[in-house]
Amino acid sequence: MSNFIKEFKKGQSGGNKGVPMGAGLENLSRAINGTQRGMTYGVAAAPKCGKSTFVDYAFIFNAYLYSLQSGVKVIWTYFSFEMDRVTKEFDFASFFMYHDYNIKTVKLPEGVTVNGESTIPISSAFLRGRIQDDNNNIVKVPPEIEECLKNVYLNRIVPLFGEYDSNGIKIKDGVIDFIEQKENPTGLRSKLLDKASQHGQLIYQKFVDKMGIEGKKLVGYLPNDPNLIHIVITDTIRKIPKERGFSTKETVDKYLEYCTEIRNMCSFTFVHIVHLNRSMSDTQRMKFLGDMLYPTPEDIKDTGNLSEECDHLITLFNPN
Repeated sequence: MSNFIKEFKKGQSGGNKGVPMGAGLENLSRAINGTQRGMTYGVAAAPKCGKSTFVDYAFIFNAYLYSLQSGVKVIWTYFSFEMDRVTKEFDFASFFMYHDYNIKTVKLPEGVTVNGESTIPISSAFLRGRIQDDNNNIVKVPPEIEECLKNVYLNRIVPLFGEYDSNGIKIKDGVIDFIEQKENPTGLRSKLLDKASQHGQLIYQKFVDKMGIEGKKLVGYLPNDPNLIHIVITDTIRKIPKERGFSTKETVDKYLEYCTEIRNMCSFTFVHIVHLNRSMSDTQRMKFLGDMLYPTPEDIKDTGNLSEECDHLITLFNPN
């Protein structure tokens, strides 16, 4: 929590300058002043339109690299209800193979082709041995690429995600707490408050209700490091398990309510990934709007509250 005078002085000294979102997103980053503490961002698009990839690039890759250069500490809580951690790690490795070593494509051995091509792009599937050549043989990672991949794993993946043993048990923490276990909104709220308590002090106030029963309510938060940026990503909010007796919309809206409470109290930054309704691809709508067709807040699936709760709503749209 802050106060008016403290916030003014912080802003005038440059303390509220956002974390840049990276190359290619300069206009967007400038328009919303980068990624800020205590803000909520909604990212909405149709399935397989690049929502998670965009969020990883704009809110993790570049924020992480910026933190290494600037000394600003950034940590993440990543609720991933669609993709497992190992898949995400390989996706990140593909990015850093390009960023650190400028490796975008790999030349295949003499006589080997994939779909008639003698080169293939660096990808998670390639690094995991999931691509076959035109003779149905697995395309293996060449030794020089493997050496770069080892360095990326040690210098990028482990610092980000932490280190896990062969059974998938974490043995070393990273700056991303990647959480795959699904919990309802109340469970997620408890987990986030526990996160807050690890990096500061939750302040409670005692009260007595009308029945004379004593209780306590959360009224404030004192961070250990007021400059720490804690980004919470939820991919996707519609996959959150339902509260007992709640509909999908009620569950999503309850989670958004909790996130707003924690954002305002602890200055966490929230990034919510959500799908768009199928009405985006309605033939009559496309025919009527033509090249003026674009997503609006009303197209967000399962909730009308996200467009009201968030500070910035970013929609991605494939015009094809």
